[in-house]
Amino acid sequence: MEYAYALTTWYDDELVSTLRLHDFMEAHDAWAKCKDYGNAKVYARYNLTDPTGKMFTKTFYANGEVVIK
Repeated sequence: MEYAYALTTWYDDELVSTLRLHDFMEAHDAWAKCKDYGNAKVYARYNLTDPTGKMFTKTFYANGEVVIK
């Protein structure tokens, strides 16, 4: 089965999970849950890739800084 969306989670340059999703609503719900730096020591980066290859990125730093691209 082919997946349309992929959500990857990185803690301090280490890939900790890859979630493959079928539709937009599943991807939206998973993306909305990415709210903090989790178990990372310095930062957590979440990348959501859509079917066209476009990537959306959220980065949460332990110091409270947030970068969304």
